[in-house]
Amino acid sequence: MVVELQNNSFKVLIVDDLSNSSLKVLDGIQKITGVEPSFEKIDLKNKQSVVDFFSRHKNFDGVIHFVASKAVGESVNNPLKYYENNLHSLVYLVQRINKLPTQKLIFSSSCTVYGQADKLPITENAPIKEPESPYGNTKKLVKKSLKTPVLQVVL
Repeated sequence: MVVELQNNSFKVLIVDDLSNSSLKVLDGIQKITGVEPSFEKIDLKNKQSVVDFFSRHKNFDGVIHFVASKAVGESVNNPLKYYENNLHSLVYLVQRINKLPTQKLIFSSSCTVYGQADKLPITENAPIKEPESPYGNTKKLVKKSLKTPVLQVVL
């Protein structure tokens, strides 16, 4: 996503806690685009860190949310990790986005919100069913909670 945005002349600021990634990714992005991406290491589960970040950075055209622990099997073995990371981080982020002049959020959902699909391929019009994992349930809860007039949200 960062490569595409930078290749289309967008300024990008990456926020990550590096729990499931590496700073080496930034080098790869720079090699591809010729532009060093801006980066801040922040744990979005820490509300004060999110508040501090948005007090320093106020001018965004929008926010793209890819923050999620995403391994279905791991979510079954460690559901609290998934609820904390996938829900708390989004709540704190949306609370701050609501205070921005431009309140746009693109949220990365998951087909796990549709449970066992009645037919394939799954489309946005498929009925949301009971997810089969804590990971899927966190995505379902977020998807339902983001249906609000407060934000312009792309799911």
